[in-house]
Amino acid sequence: MIEFGLRGKRAVVSGAGSIPGRAGHGRQSALKLAEAGAQVACIDIDEERAKRIVAEIADAGGEALPVIADMTDREAAFQAVATAADLLGGIDVAVDIIGRASYDAAHETNARDWAWNIDFNLTQVFHLFQAVSRHMIDQGTGGSIVTLASVDGIAGSRYHAAYGAAKAGVISLVRTFADELGQHGIRVNAVAPGNVGNGNENQPPGQYAVDPINPLAAPRGSDIGNAVLFLSSDLAARITGQTIVVDGGVLARSPWGWTPEILPEIKRLY
Repeated sequence: MIEFGLRGKRAVVSGAGSIPGRAGHGRQSALKLAEAGAQVACIDIDEERAKRIVAEIADAGGEALPVIADMTDREAAFQAVATAADLLGGIDVAVDIIGRASYDAAHETNARDWAWNIDFNLTQVFHLFQAVSRHMIDQGTGGSIVTLASVDGIAGSRYHAAYGAAKAGVISLVRTFADELGQHGIRVNAVAPGNVGNGNENQPPGQYAVDPINPLAAPRGSDIGNAVLFLSSDLAARITGQTIVVDGGVLARSPWGWTPEILPEIKRLY
């Protein structure tokens, strides 16, 4: 049996509730951390969502508690982290999965949508990183911080430029906090999902390369949760400042669009 080193650890998941029609990264992360033995403070702006994931964890034999807060508000975010630390007796792991995009052509994106994307996808991550890192430094026992970036912060972000810019900023934040916090034994990493959509959990097993986007297969919400679990665990004890891409191979794809059918012609020409 693999030991994740999370038994008895105190974890915070920001955005832990599940929103219908979305991938449920917070829910997946909270469930997997609890299954590995962590106590989980499930933070969400919606009380019912927070209580649902806490109940789901309890039903599975885990330990969890709800914290209700708007994590896009700096003061509320700091208070939520303080509340979670008090209830848990400290914080060893923190996960931030909050994020959402608006869509428009880059040259037509208005100032309001730009500001909202930056606040919702980047600034709130900064607030959580600050609040959690201060607790971890004071504890003096190290820790792991994980957030969600996106492939849109690495490649182009067509029709949601502000979101892509924010996620690129998240990747930069991860590197900077990792550099500064390493002396305290605190690791900071990110997971960059690809086209997870509403979760993709209903994909038939054993079917690969069935669409023109993913060379392997579209990533599932559970795959993102597994990556979060890995980075939170002792298995990643010497990994920091990194962004793990979970995209079914999208960013590995050749830009030329070559297929097996045209290989003979390519060989003849070259």
